[in-house]
Amino acid sequence: MISTSDASVMTLSDVTHSSHTLAAAQQRLIPATCRFRMRQVVASLRCRLNANMMNLSRRYIISAVILCTLLATGAQASESWSDHQTVGRFEIRSEVPVRQSQALSEFVRSLPHHESDIVSSLGLTPNQSPIVINVFQSRRNYLEYMTQHRAAGRDRRALFIQSKSHGSVYVYLHAGVVTDLRHETTHAILHSSFPFLPLWLDEGLAEYFEVSRERRASGHPHRSRVKLDARLVVAWHPSLVSLEAAQDLSDMSAARYRESWTWVHFLLHGPDGAKSVLLRYLSSIEAHIPPGSVSTRLREVWPEPERQLTAHVKSWK
Repeated sequence: MISTSDASVMTLSDVTHSSHTLAAAQQRLIPATCRFRMRQVVASLRCRLNANMMNLSRRYIISAVILCTLLATGAQASESWSDHQTVGRFEIRSEVPVRQSQALSEFVRSLPHHESDIVSSLGLTPNQSPIVINVFQSRRNYLEYMTQHRAAGRDRRALFIQSKSHGSVYVYLHAGVVTDLRHETTHAILHSSFPFLPLWLDEGLAEYFEVSRERRASGHPHRSRVKLDARLVVAWHPSLVSLEAAQDLSDMSAARYRESWTWVHFLLHGPDGAKSVLLRYLSSIEAHIPPGSVSTRLREVWPEPERQLTAHVKSWK
């Protein structure tokens, strides 16, 4: 918004009044030979002031149009949420009433348990940084919003974004919405505690916690495919160092998502010493201490952690 002090604003009526006063003074005090030049100066000043007033008016009009547009956009977005619920630090905004969707209702009820599972499993320090969960009625509505506000989400089924003040989750209703909600909410919980996470670990943990508690150890959809790869595919060569090099989501293929999940499963359910490696690593990040890499820490326990991973997978029933 443009602001101008009262002392710096002069209206056209002020100019007209001043010019009349000046003309009277001219008749009394100024010689006739100078009056013509004075009239030229006054006319020039009047033209300049008119131009400045027009420019200022244009600036006010443009500012008003922008402000009205922003207000209209915000009103339109807020009017689309038919349901608002608060669960602890989570704010749920939905285009459909939560009670009308069994999946949404169950997820909202499970949110405190989901968060406590993550906090207790990873040894996190609980915090109250707000997390906003936005649920759209359809993919069309989701894409329309993403096109206008979050272009990065157009090619994704769900999205998490962390800002300085809060985390935001965006999903739309479909058959797998609860999985998407758990996955993206896990990202939000993790990023409210850590200043950063390696991409493979961030995604591996989200994949791990995207299923219900009773399925995490032995019922995840990745399990059967990973077990098949480890037993039948001679070319299966997991490499944590390679995963650690991934810096962008474009580097994460479906196979890399599965391998990230497999390493997380190994760290949480593998041999003695594996989980402590993970917890110490996360504790260093949370304390803003340079953590190094998980692969380096694992090699301090096992010279060839990939062999340990393969043995862990082949032990699955």
